[in-house]
Amino acid sequence: MSALNRFSGLLLAATLPLTALADLPPETIQPSINAELAEHTKVFNKEIYKVTDNVYSAVGWSIANSVMVIAPEGLIIFDTGESPEESAKVFAEFRKISDKPVKAIVYSHFHPDHINGVKGFVSEEQVKSGEVQIYAHETLLDNVVTQGALVGPILAMRSAYTFGAALNAADRKDMNGGIGPIAVGGQSTFIAPTITFKDKLDTTIAGLPVQLRWAPSEAPDEIVMYIPSSGVLLSAEVDQGPTLPNIHTLRGAKFRDPVAWVNSLDLLRDFHAQYMVPSHGRPVSGAEKVEEVLRMTRDGIAYIHDQTVRWMNKGLTPDELVEKVQLPPHLAGYTPYLREYYGTVKHSVRQIYEGYLGWFKGDPVDLNPIPPVEKATRMVALMGGHDNVLLAAGDAYLKGDYQWAAELATYVIRIDHEDKLARDIKARSFRKLGYAQMNINWRNWYLMSAMELEGTLGEEQLAEMAKRLRGTFLSPDMLKNLPVKVFLQNWVTRVDPDKANDVSLTLGFVFPDINEQWALEVRRGVVQLHPGIPEGTALKLTLDKTYLDTVISGQNSLLKGAVLGDVKVDGNLLDIKTFLGCFDFSDSPINLTVR
Repeated sequence: MSALNRFSGLLLAATLPLTALADLPPETIQPSINAELAEHTKVFNKEIYKVTDNVYSAVGWSIANSVMVIAPEGLIIFDTGESPEESAKVFAEFRKISDKPVKAIVYSHFHPDHINGVKGFVSEEQVKSGEVQIYAHETLLDNVVTQGALVGPILAMRSAYTFGAALNAADRKDMNGGIGPIAVGGQSTFIAPTITFKDKLDTTIAGLPVQLRWAPSEAPDEIVMYIPSSGVLLSAEVDQGPTLPNIHTLRGAKFRDPVAWVNSLDLLRDFHAQYMVPSHGRPVSGAEKVEEVLRMTRDGIAYIHDQTVRWMNKGLTPDELVEKVQLPPHLAGYTPYLREYYGTVKHSVRQIYEGYLGWFKGDPVDLNPIPPVEKATRMVALMGGHDNVLLAAGDAYLKGDYQWAAELATYVIRIDHEDKLARDIKARSFRKLGYAQMNINWRNWYLMSAMELEGTLGEEQLAEMAKRLRGTFLSPDMLKNLPVKVFLQNWVTRVDPDKANDVSLTLGFVFPDINEQWALEVRRGVVQLHPGIPEGTALKLTLDKTYLDTVISGQNSLLKGAVLGDVKVDGNLLDIKTFLGCFDFSDSPINLTVR
C-alpha cells in the first residue's frame, strides 16, 4: 500500500489504529530538482576564463574560483580553493598558460573555500624562505582560529546541512552550490599570512603595481585587489557572483552588516574597472557591464535592508516582515545576480531584524515561554490528542500543504522522538518542499533533515560528518597557528558547572619556548583567563608550545604529559586532576531536527 493510500485510508476510516499504520511501506518520492536551479549548474562548468593577457580565472573546480595574475616577475594567485587536491588540478591548468614561479598568494577572506587549498599552489617552505608572500587583512588569522576553536562543533554540523554533505547521488544530480559547483571537501591546509594591512595597501607584487582594499561585506575581513595597468578588479565576494548575496548564512555567522556591504560595493564602483573577476562565477567584461552588475547588486541589498528597517519602524516583527519585504520585479528578475540561488530575501530580512533589535519581538509572551516539550504536550492535548494531530497532519500532506503538515507533526515528535508516523509525515513533507526549492541552502536543509527524520542519518554518521567538517574549519595546519590565548579562552566556554560549582582553583601555564604565561581560574562554576600567573598560584604546568600543539590535535593530553615528564608539574597532581575534571571537551552528535 502506498503512503498516499495509507493516509487516505486513515482519513476515511478514523477507527484504524495509527500504530498499525506505522509499519506500512513508505511512499517513494522520486528525487527532482527545480528547473531553474538545474540550469544554473551550467554556469559552473569547468573552464579557465581568459580575462586579459595576464589574468585568468578557474571556474568549476572548487566552490570558489582561483585567479592567476601573471606579473613581470612571477605569478600572483588570488584565493586558493577549498582543498589542495582540487587546487593542484587548477594549478596544472594554469601551468599550461605560464611556467613562471608563484611569488604571492592573496587570501580574499578567511572562509575555508578561499584558503584551504593553499598547499596545492605553494609549500610551507617556500613561504618560510620568503620566496612566496601571502597577503591578507590583518584580522584574517584571528578569524580563522576563532571560528574553528570557539564554535567549531556546531558550525561544522550546520555546515554539513547547508551543503548537503550526506545527500546521495540522486539528490545531487544536476545540483550546484549556488555560488559554485557542489563543494567537494577534501584535505584542509593553511599557511599564515606574511603581509597584512588594515584599510588599504598600494604596493608592487612580483613587479606588478596593485591596490589592495579592505571591503567588509560577506566576511568582515574581505579584501579586493585592483590592477590599474589593465583595469582588472578582483572583487572577491563583495560581488558574491551569480546569485542574490547571502546577507545571512543559514549555517550561522556573525551579523553581516548590509550597510557596510553596500558601502563596499560603492567602493568597487569607484574603480570604474574594465573587467571584474569575482571569486564565484564567471568574469564580467566591459566597464558598463561591470558597473551594471555592481549597481544592481548594491541596489538589491540596499532595498532589502531599507525596506526591512522601514517596516521595522512601523512595528512589524520578523514573521510579518518576510511577507511584506519583497524585491520589485526589476531587481528580483535580474538574472543571475539577484536570483535566489544562494541568498533569499526571507532569511536576510530575519537577520537584519535580529542585527538591529535582537531576538525579542516586543510581545512579553516571548519573555518566558513554555518549554518546547511542555508546549507540544499541551498543544496536542488541546487539539484532541495524538491521533487527531496526525490525522490533521496527514490531511494537510494530502492537500499539498506541506509546511502545515510538518508543523503539526513536529508537535508529536517533540513529545516522542521515536513516533515513526509523525517522523514519516514530516520527512516526506520536507522532501516535497526541498525538491521544489530554487535555493540550494533551503533545499539541502530540507533534504538533510528528511534523512535525519527517516533514520538514514544515524548518530555514527552524524559524528563522522561533524568530525570531517570540523577539520575544514580547524585543520592540523590551522592548529599550528592557534595562539595559546585562543586555546585557553576556549576552556572558558567548556566549564561544566555540575563539576565545578564547588571548586576554587587556579592553574598556571608556563610556555618557556614562546616566553608566555597564562592562568585559568575556576571560581565556583565560572572560569577567568588571566594574562600572566597571579601571585600565590600553587598549581603550575610548564610545557613547550610545541607540546601543547599535540594536545590541541588530540595526540596527547596534559595529564599524560605530566606522567611522562613532557609537562613539568608544580603543586599537587590530584588538585590538577580535579581542576582538569571541571571541563567538558566531549563533542556529542547533534540532532538539528529531531529534538
